[in-house]
Amino acid sequence: MFLTPTLRNAATRHAFFHNGVFSALQQVMDFYNFRDTNPEKVFPRAADGTVLKYDDLPPKYHANVDVTDPPFDRHPGDKPAMTEQDEADIIAFLKTLTDGYKVEN
Repeated sequence: MFLTPTLRNAATRHAFFHNGVFSALQQVMDFYNFRDTNPEKVFPRAADGTVLKYDDLPPKYHANVDVTDPPFDRHPGDKPAMTEQDEADIIAFLKTLTDGYKVEN
């Protein structure tokens, strides 16, 4: 399992997730919303066109991925758990958690 970072100042970050794969909150929200319903939107494809779901985790850890709790209880073809407006609302909320802190260079 990965540690869950604080949500404080989440809107000011430039890298998200354990491997920094996403650079914007919208990408994070899309990942959570489409990971199981439309994995081709958030995972790369192999040379043969198959979706490389969970490509950043060693196969032995795939069983640890949450597929039970919402929004991860969906299946390919299901309606995503969130609408575009839901995603926008969550991002707006996360922006309210910004306290003005800036890292000194």
